[in-house]
Amino acid sequence: MNYLDSSIKKYLDDLSAKLPAPGGGSAAALVSTTGVSCILMVANFTIDKKGYEQYQDELKKILFELSIFNSQLSALIDEDVKAYTVLSNSYKLPKNTTDEITKRKEEIQLSLKNSLSVPCKIFKICIEVLPFAERLSEIGNKNLLSDVACGVSILRAGIESAKFNIDINLKFIEDVDFVKETKPKYEKMMKDAFEEIEKILKKLR
Repeated sequence: MNYLDSSIKKYLDDLSAKLPAPGGGSAAALVSTTGVSCILMVANFTIDKKGYEQYQDELKKILFELSIFNSQLSALIDEDVKAYTVLSNSYKLPKNTTDEITKRKEEIQLSLKNSLSVPCKIFKICIEVLPFAERLSEIGNKNLLSDVACGVSILRAGIESAKFNIDINLKFIEDVDFVKETKPKYEKMMKDAFEEIEKILKKLR
């Protein structure tokens, strides 16, 4: 199933149904894409608009960068579904012999790290969008600043929901050094991102 090419109704129906996927990770990608789209809209409504001539070169660059982030986040909606499916299949591997138990354990650990990579990407992309949102709060179409605020607020939800998915995967990863390095890194990044978000929203309230 490729949700990116399906209707919103189909996606939400499946998300709310008793299905293994899509789940919270995919939803985090969808939410984050929505946040970037709000901010992209402001850039599109500012470019070529009278009164904003001095920002046109900068706006073109912002538009280009945000479009790339939006495409990357959109792709992660389905990438998370695929990663979860692989993880789910690894738990179904046979465990009747010592070799099978070892192979199953290795596959689960490999799949957990692969699953973890998706929310990590969502998390990082959302953070990379913030400077562009802040700049648009200064040079964007004044009639659409509430959309910048909505986008940033939605990105905060994307970051936090991605973090929940990072944490749940880390909980089952047995590579102690990897967990010890990864968990505090993302906690610090989230703290810094939320401070940045508050700074942007404070200017827009």
